[in-house]
Amino acid sequence: MPRRARQLAETGIYHVMLRGVNRDVLFLEPDDYDRFLVTLRVVRDASECRVLAYCLMPNHVHLVLRTTREPIGAVIKRLGVRYSGWFNRKYGRVGHLFQDRFKSLAVEDDGYFVTLIRYVWNNPVEAGLVDRPEQFRWSSRRELGRATSIVDEHELRRLIPPGNLEELADGRLSDPQESPFPVQATRHTDSQVRELVCRACGALGPVTFASLPAATRLDVIRGLRMRSVSYAQIARATGMSISSVRRAHISGQAGSASEVA
Repeated sequence: MPRRARQLAETGIYHVMLRGVNRDVLFLEPDDYDRFLVTLRVVRDASECRVLAYCLMPNHVHLVLRTTREPIGAVIKRLGVRYSGWFNRKYGRVGHLFQDRFKSLAVEDDGYFVTLIRYVWNNPVEAGLVDRPEQFRWSSRRELGRATSIVDEHELRRLIPPGNLEELADGRLSDPQESPFPVQATRHTDSQVRELVCRACGALGPVTFASLPAATRLDVIRGLRMRSVSYAQIARATGMSISSVRRAHISGQAGSASEVA
């Protein structure tokens, strides 16, 4: 049976999961974890990808990566070949180390992105290895706010609206009543999106929105995407084209990308 084509992310962001073959462990001692992180750093530099989060569990790995010039398959192949070769030589074993084909999920939605970071950081807590995410030695949560040569914290902060990263690190998010973008379980109507835009920045329509500073417009777009509002709905509420909203959201340059109808 042919393999299903891997889903490609417009944002370039992927949640990658690597498991040990037959659920065997990938790391037997601290030096193994260190070696994997060294390998990840080497692969990051070679492929020019961005590492946004990671968590190394005994028999599986979670990575949140943003690709640039190399596709995700090539990035993970580099990583897997380098680490498994080193591991096999160290322990005198042969054969595959990782189980089958690696799993990757495209991350297109900001709300899902925040949930994903929380999930990756909380993996050791859910497994009963530690009481709090920051206590786990082999997770990027522990590196938050510190100088690190692996995670691109600047990129991570750019992708998560201001303040949310610290709240996320504390295991919480803002009270929905205090946020200009309250969480809603149902799909938003266009009128609700217009109300959210007005509440966030005071803009009553596309003309007013276009007159706002670029940074303000970008914050509004990011906030709406955090609540799973579609690009099309954002475009209708702000007067921007769908492609402009998408480019602004992905590149972080709302000023240069805006097109007012």
